Amino acid sequence: MIRSALLISILACAPPLAAGPGPDLTAQWPTALGDPGGTRYSPLRQVHRGNADRLAVAWTYRHGDVRSGWPVRDLQGTVFEATPILAGRHLVFPTPFNRVIALDPETGAERWMFDPRLDRSRYFPNKMVSRGVASWTDAAARGRCSTRIFLATLDARLIALDADTGRRCPGFGLDGAVDLTAGIENLVDPWEYQVTSPPTVIGDLVVVGSSIADMIRRVQPSGAVRAFDARSGRLVWRFDPVPRAGDPAAETWEGGSHARHGGANVWSTMTVDAGRGLVFLPVSTAGPDHYGGDRPGANLYTDAIVALDAATGALRWHFQTVHHDLWDYDLAAPPLLATVVHAGRPVDAVVQLTKTGLVFVLHRDTGEPLFPVDQRPVPASDVPGEKAWPTQPFPQRPPPLMAHRMTERDLWRDDLARLRKCRRKLDSLRNEGIFTPPSARGTLLFPGPAGGVNWFGGAFDPESRVLFAPVNHVAIVGYLDPLPADNFHRTDDVILQSPLRALRWLWEGTGTGLRHHMIRREYFAVDGVFCNAPPWSTLVAVDLDRGEILWTVPTGSPGHGVAGALAFAPLLVTGGGLVFAGGAADRKLHVFETRSGSRLATFELPAGQHAGPMTYQAGGRQYIVVAAGGHAVQPTPLGDGIVAYRLRDDQPPASTSPSR
Repeated sequence: MIRSALLISILACAPPLAAGPGPDLTAQWPTALGDPGGTRYSPLRQVHRGNADRLAVAWTYRHGDVRSGWPVRDLQGTVFEATPILAGRHLVFPTPFNRVIALDPETGAERWMFDPRLDRSRYFPNKMVSRGVASWTDAAARGRCSTRIFLATLDARLIALDADTGRRCPGFGLDGAVDLTAGIENLVDPWEYQVTSPPTVIGDLVVVGSSIADMIRRVQPSGAVRAFDARSGRLVWRFDPVPRAGDPAAETWEGGSHARHGGANVWSTMTVDAGRGLVFLPVSTAGPDHYGGDRPGANLYTDAIVALDAATGALRWHFQTVHHDLWDYDLAAPPLLATVVHAGRPVDAVVQLTKTGLVFVLHRDTGEPLFPVDQRPVPASDVPGEKAWPTQPFPQRPPPLMAHRMTERDLWRDDLARLRKCRRKLDSLRNEGIFTPPSARGTLLFPGPAGGVNWFGGAFDPESRVLFAPVNHVAIVGYLDPLPADNFHRTDDVILQSPLRALRWLWEGTGTGLRHHMIRREYFAVDGVFCNAPPWSTLVAVDLDRGEILWTVPTGSPGHGVAGALAFAPLLVTGGGLVFAGGAADRKLHVFETRSGSRLATFELPAGQHAGPMTYQAGGRQYIVVAAGGHAVQPTPLGDGIVAYRLRDDQPPASTSPSR
């Protein structure tokens, strides 16, 4: 019954198939997350645990939009993390340059392409990445633009395209586009503000967050979340994660500091419950990330799951996962909607995975935790002017998906010379476990802000009610360097339009209004190898009914250096009892069995895989499709491929139901 209800919800939110000839498409994948609730689940089971090793490449498409970013590698290179969607009878995805391409789902042939003409010579604080597009169908219209593709761009435009042709929809905004920088306060350089995640559609609204360069200056642009009319582009509502005057949450910003801050944006993907009319926001950290002396208090609604009324933007409830964040533990993973059995009855829940490895399971109507959450004491700050919050929330269940403290016993002992260096480095740092505040002497942040579960989130099997999560066990060393006192009064003279100017700022940190500079963040590593013992990335299965970890298996590849040992990619879980996972430097797509975590198959890819696999059925055949484009920062080969797999032709295409 639970699974049937989920599928009905998915199909209700999926756009109808376009009329006319074409392949038989079933089990649509209407959003980059698979469904509006972000489960990354498909009921398809033609490919299952008994034949997953017999998948073969059906077709490959190359889009050509790839750039290493050299010599400004970390800032200007491409990152191909887009999960395609099925919109009507097209497979649609954006490239790192924000071009939108529609393919034939059976052959991979290009059907149309739209180029927003992004200025590729400009500065991109969060690299050149676009993680997906959204689709919407006008139930009251037929013909041109009755089904639309919505693209949010790196230069902050929301563009509406006709799903059949890829042409702009003229009635939307100005010539098919809305300027997302309009009405955004404290925006000094337009390239501080961009969008990297797909918009979220609910009803006739398109909801958009933003990606902000969050360590650039003290006074950051507003992180407002906004909803636009899907037909006209008219602004319908706005919600400010940094509360405005009159909002009771403003009291959690002591001394009226809410009026002097921006940021707290929603850069990840939002999820929706159409039946309840709710939008769920994963809100990020207040700025600046690692020093909060100018924003004393708990700082609502930062680092919180926020549920909004989809029609009005009014607050329904919120739950803060980190108080007064000093660690860049923003909510990167999309809130995942799941139905679990709690106290003997089905309960609709919101599951929030975090960078800390903590899993919060909340009641979808109220935000109340289904498992008790304790407020535990955490270390105090030793930085003048800083007052770390004395406690942080820890759910009693599920247990943390990773360790929360690193000691000498946790160091890797494969090389004695490197072990001695790691010991000396560990002894020099402030290291009191999770939530040890940043310091001038250097702090071991474990988990680090690149650890735990990042933007890729998890996946959920509604039949077994098991959550699957890719976890990175990574520590970061951070140094909080004081800046000259007069820098606090300079907040608007750093313009970052060119990469060279950006590099100069990264080196000097002046002209930003910041009291401290924490650009010196590095992996806790020696000689290019992590100091903590492997595994450095794992796949974890969690029984959400009982709040228990079922199994943990290592992923990643230790032979590819520090960053290469991590796995940065979303999952796909299917009714065939399979979990598809990748994201490491080994340039491979791995297939795991859901019951035990055993690895069933591994497929070599033409480039690094950091996008989420997706699946659909066309012409009676199940396809597994993944973007293989590499990453300008992760040490994976760059590329531009969309690769589709299906069972080899010598395998029967008839659907098979494996035993579960």
